Amino acid sequence: MTAARNTFLLLLLATPLQALCAQQCKPGQIIATAPAARFEQRDDGTVIDKKLGLMWRTCVEGMSGKNCEDGEALTLNWAGALAYAPTFNREGGFAGHQDWRLPNIRELSSLVELQCTAPAINTAVFPNATSAGVWSSSPAKFHMHYSWYVDFDSGAFTYGERTQLKALRLVRDIQ
Repeated sequence: MTAARNTFLLLLLATPLQALCAQQCKPGQIIATAPAARFEQRDDGTVIDKKLGLMWRTCVEGMSGKNCEDGEALTLNWAGALAYAPTFNREGGFAGHQDWRLPNIRELSSLVELQCTAPAINTAVFPNATSAGVWSSSPAKFHMHYSWYVDFDSGAFTYGERTQLKALRLVRDIQ
């Protein structure tokens, strides 16, 4: 091996894994698509999207705490994701509300922050957000066994087989 390659390998091995996997943002190069000013963070674990009139849970399902640092993201297949919210609401809901639901693909994709990747979401508003795929309630029109989700690693919204396991982020209307 060359000296340059050896140096690169040593630097790579000495770099903490978190630094290699940390969110990457380019605020000067891309216009913010989900700026913090659009959201109102509340002390009850919810976030208001002032532009769209939606209330989001700050954490993905399975996570809790002020910065979503406790627990582990719940992953379900699409049928399980659709059934989750009604059961969640029957069991008491969250923050005094029992009308939580799985967002449609347009609502969910509105959270994508195109300035960032891994995760492609505003982590000042949604801390400790997953980079994984998050299910929407929207079925794919031409593929009966596919449904739409957002891949928060890249910010892409796409569709996948309904048997795949994906995370959930609940929403409710406030208007």
